[in-house]
Amino acid sequence: MVVDAGGFAPLYDQQGEIKFEVLLKSFRQMKYDAIGIGTREMLMQRDTYNAWEKLKASRIPLATLNIAFKGKRLRDKPLIIRRGGVRVGVVSFFVGGHIPESAKEYWTIGDPEKIADEQLAYARKKADLVVAMLHGDMSQVSAFTKKHKGIDIVILSHCLEQLQTPVDVNGSLLLCAGSEGKYLGRVDAFLSGGTWRFDSQLIALDRTVPVDPLLIKTYTRYLKRVAQLSEELTKKHEEERAGEFPPVPRAQDCQSCHTAIYSRWAKTPHAHAIDSLTKKNEHQNPECIVCHVTSYLTGGFISWEKTPEYAGVQCVQCHGRMDGHIELHSGTSQKGDAPPQVQQTTCLRCHTPDQDDDFDFERDEKLIH
Repeated sequence: MVVDAGGFAPLYDQQGEIKFEVLLKSFRQMKYDAIGIGTREMLMQRDTYNAWEKLKASRIPLATLNIAFKGKRLRDKPLIIRRGGVRVGVVSFFVGGHIPESAKEYWTIGDPEKIADEQLAYARKKADLVVAMLHGDMSQVSAFTKKHKGIDIVILSHCLEQLQTPVDVNGSLLLCAGSEGKYLGRVDAFLSGGTWRFDSQLIALDRTVPVDPLLIKTYTRYLKRVAQLSEELTKKHEEERAGEFPPVPRAQDCQSCHTAIYSRWAKTPHAHAIDSLTKKNEHQNPECIVCHVTSYLTGGFISWEKTPEYAGVQCVQCHGRMDGHIELHSGTSQKGDAPPQVQQTTCLRCHTPDQDDDFDFERDEKLIH
């Protein structure tokens, strides 16, 4: 049985729409049995984008019991799934968090406490094993689990870091595989003498996982759609916004005065950041490009074909535009900006916990140049 507790949707933008549809298609190809709905899924619904229709079209059962779309609950009763002669009751509750203002027009959340005992009793009666997918932080999920008995396995959807070891809460096994699809959580259930025993593990979704040809085809089609979007964004930028952003200085513009710094920078991963994208054919992916080039569509990088001189993470990406800096030091102007000290907040725009969980500002700042 394969499930996702929710929170899988990307952040909303044009590329997010494409990604959302590809994720749902991939779930269907992997034969997902159920998914839960969290804040990120609700945020996908817009006046200009009908995420609800995409969810319905996926034909993957929605398991959340206390969420309604335009007044209609997603599900009235728990799912009962049969696998290997075992009946598994699947329930999902939104137990913590809130509906963002932009989503309140479409979604409503009911109090899970008012229906939890009744729904769990139904699942317990109809099934041999009960799995609950709960959206909320660790404290909210733990409190809910302590209060409501009859759950064998709890899958936490709203967690940034995976739980290396399952947590026992009131006799329920609480699991979390983390975010960004880096790990797959697996639970094997064994029935012996009328008692269930569970073995759980986290499987890193790295290069050791066999490649699935069907999913590779789906991802390749995704990259083609993203490349098309990149071309559309580039064309729109050139037609409508190019004049808004004066060209930013290139690293080679800084070289004449800062020769030693430039030489050190040229040997760093920042200088060659675009290479990791070209190797994976992601160099036309706007979501990735922004952190591997300089000033993407804001006076710097436009595309690999048109502005290769702005590839890589160059001076202004960390120090700012430094308007007038060259003129000030060349004597052609009395006004200009000194390069600001690099701040941790600047680095964290790209070196997020999801993308670089080993980032340490004090250590890594020394590697800039």
